[in-house]
Amino acid sequence: MKITREKVLNILKYLDKNPNFYFPFEIICKNFNEENELFDVNCLDIENDYIYNNNFMNDFVLIENLQYLDEETTNLMAKGFIDKIENVNLIDKIDTLAIQYRESWKKDLCESEYIEEYGKNEFIGGKAEAFEECIQIIKEHLLKN
Repeated sequence: MKITREKVLNILKYLDKNPNFYFPFEIICKNFNEENELFDVNCLDIENDYIYNNNFMNDFVLIENLQYLDEETTNLMAKGFIDKIENVNLIDKIDTLAIQYRESWKKDLCESEYIEEYGKNEFIGGKAEAFEECIQIIKEHLLKN
């Protein structure tokens, strides 16, 4: 899986602060050719300063390295899968609500002189808009991650 330089630096920073944390992946920099001694070397085995100071290192991939699975690692992996499943269900639920509120909103009531009808309609329209914006934010967040 491709990952950004920014994510690699965040991972390295986290692992520096949490030396007992098992990270079940290798980070490989694809900027090296076969003649280079760092070709296919796990970046976790390279001095962090070297990576921080060499901006040309910007093409990274994450490769599974499931040599040792402790309970914390298994729990994190399970949480990731469950979050993925639940996020899809969450988007569907919010999308359904957005559609229901959008269908309940009546354009002709925007001109209504009856304050109760007008207020309720504006409230429904606002809820529809809010749910639509929530879907957009969640999808953007999921695409970034």
